[in-house]
Amino acid sequence: MSCSSFTDVLYTKYGEEIAEEVGGPGFEIFLVGSYPGRASPSGRLILPRILTLNDCNIDRAGSTQVIEDLCKDVEELDLAQNEFGDTSEIEKIISHMPKLWFLNLSHNDMSEAKPLEMEADLCITSLVLNHTYAPWHVVNSFLRCIPKLEELHLSLNDYASVEFDTDRDYPSVKQLHISGNPINSWDHLKHIATCFPNLEKLIMADSSLESIPDSFHWSDHFRKLHSINLNNGQFREWEDIDRLNNFPQLDSFRLQGLPVLEEFTEKERRQHLIARLSCAKRLNGSPIQEKEREDAERAFIRFYLDINDKPKRYHELVAKHGKLNPLVNVNLAPKKKAKVNIVYQEQRETIEIHVEKTVKDLKFEIGQLLSMSPSKLRLFYIDKEMSHAFGPEELKFNSKKLYSIQVQDGDEFLVYQK
Repeated sequence: MSCSSFTDVLYTKYGEEIAEEVGGPGFEIFLVGSYPGRASPSGRLILPRILTLNDCNIDRAGSTQVIEDLCKDVEELDLAQNEFGDTSEIEKIISHMPKLWFLNLSHNDMSEAKPLEMEADLCITSLVLNHTYAPWHVVNSFLRCIPKLEELHLSLNDYASVEFDTDRDYPSVKQLHISGNPINSWDHLKHIATCFPNLEKLIMADSSLESIPDSFHWSDHFRKLHSINLNNGQFREWEDIDRLNNFPQLDSFRLQGLPVLEEFTEKERRQHLIARLSCAKRLNGSPIQEKEREDAERAFIRFYLDINDKPKRYHELVAKHGKLNPLVNVNLAPKKKAKVNIVYQEQRETIEIHVEKTVKDLKFEIGQLLSMSPSKLRLFYIDKEMSHAFGPEELKFNSKKLYSIQVQDGDEFLVYQK
């Protein structure tokens, strides 16, 4: 498929056979909200303030005069999944949009692009360069001509290092999204903190970062950071989580998929994280209420009662709540495992299942056991204590957790082939 210019696609999507001499006698241009472009009965072209031209095979600007006439009031521009590899063509477009505040160039291959040469101070506050493989000199050239930038997206660019200009800082930037890059050293985060001294939100999920050094290495950094996302990082030690308490304003965390959490149930993970992060007000998107924090801290104390190597946080919480006695025979949480019977025709098998898993997971296990496709079986649950009153219950919802139906040792699952 041949490539097109920005103006050609603009005409195709927002107008029909628009005269090339846009702005000639009797021709008016109006921009209204984000509605599709259309021509009024009088022949006036109406364009949206939000232009979405993603996946249109665009590789060049086209007529800059047309862009200036048509797009002078455009505020948001989405050019994702096109063929922009030449930043000079991007310059021709955005330099004629004085009101533009949002620019999305994601999924354009800019791996061989040259730095922008424009000197204009653009009004863009949000720039998205995800999955562009833009070299750092190109990223830095964008930053130099966007002095009001507040939000920068650089995810999925295969960056193993951070190479912002060392002789500049960008105090206007409040959010940085840099997920899905194999960054593995805290030194690169220190560089981020130096370049963006007023950074408030850092999204760095799916990185290769394995540890956080003692705070005396970075005590003057991230002074205004209040939200961080380190999902699917490589942290294996609780000491790294503890060091997150040393950020002076950090109170919102996303910490899922970490190796250090693997041995715990979902509930235990949240409890341990809340107990260790004394500054946390939100965890994984949910607010932490006072009652939840107290319960988590008490559960944390009891967890370490019989462990010799107690963390520093244990002693801090004992000073706060006192030394607690273990909860003897008062475990209201569902059992983690149960031995159940699988019945199919004349076949009867006893297996041990994890009740934290879903109905879908159980169907997969049964399918392997019976050499049957999970999608070809119907599953019925029989509660051994209530079977006389209710009979079998068909499990139709694959996402349902097994503990929600209170599976116990000795219960049965009847299998029928569809």
